[in-house]
Amino acid sequence: MALAVRNEASPWGISTSVLLHALLAATVMLIPLQKPPNRREEEERVSVAILTPQQFEASTRPPSPPAEEAPSAPMPEAPVAAPSARQSPVAPAMIHPTRMLSAKTLADPRSKQARADLETFASDERMVQLCNLEAMDQIRQWRADFQPERVVPYATAEEKITGTTIAADGAAFRSRKNWYSLKFKCQLAQDGESVIGFEFLVGDPVARDKWDELGLPAVH
Repeated sequence: MALAVRNEASPWGISTSVLLHALLAATVMLIPLQKPPNRREEEERVSVAILTPQQFEASTRPPSPPAEEAPSAPMPEAPVAAPSARQSPVAPAMIHPTRMLSAKTLADPRSKQARADLETFASDERMVQLCNLEAMDQIRQWRADFQPERVVPYATAEEKITGTTIAADGAAFRSRKNWYSLKFKCQLAQDGESVIGFEFLVGDPVARDKWDELGLPAVH
C-alpha cells in the first residue's frame, strides 16, 4: 500500500523567504551607483603624443632669442648731374703794372750804349727791344729775387706785332743763370719810341735740356 506524502509548505518558511528577499532588495538599493566615466575626459586624459628623440630635444630646448634685424642700408643719393659743358680751367691772371719803367732806365747815364744801339735798329726791332727792356724792369720790380738780364720773345712761339702792340706768348727770360718762361703784351706810343702799357706773367723754369733746342744761351 503506497503511502501518499503530503508536502505542505510551512507558513514560517514562506514568511522567512519573503523577508530575506525584501532585505536583499533594500541592500542593493543602498549601494551608490558609480557615475559612468565621461568618454571625452577619458580621451583627454589618456591622449599621449609619441615624440621622436629629435622632437623631444627640440621641445625641451629653451627658445632662441629673436634675431635682431640688420639695419637697413641707407638709400644711395641720386648722383648730381654733371654740367653739360665742361668748364675750362681758369688761366692765371696777368700782372698789370701801373707805371712804366723802361723810359727811366734808358734815361740813366749808364744806358748811353743801349740808347745808341736802339738807334741802329729798324722800327719793329726797336719796338721789340723796348718791350724786352720793359719786361726785365717790371719783373725785377715785381720780384726782387729775380735779376733778369736777357729776354728772348720767341723762345717757344713767335711774337706777334700788330701796329704798335707786341704780344709774346712764348717768351723766356734769364735770371741768375736760369731760364724761365714768360708771357707779355706790350703797348707802345704811336711813334714806337716809348712803352705806354704793359702786362706780363712769369711761368715755370725752362728745363736745361731744352735750352739749346729753344735757342736759349747759358751765357752772353
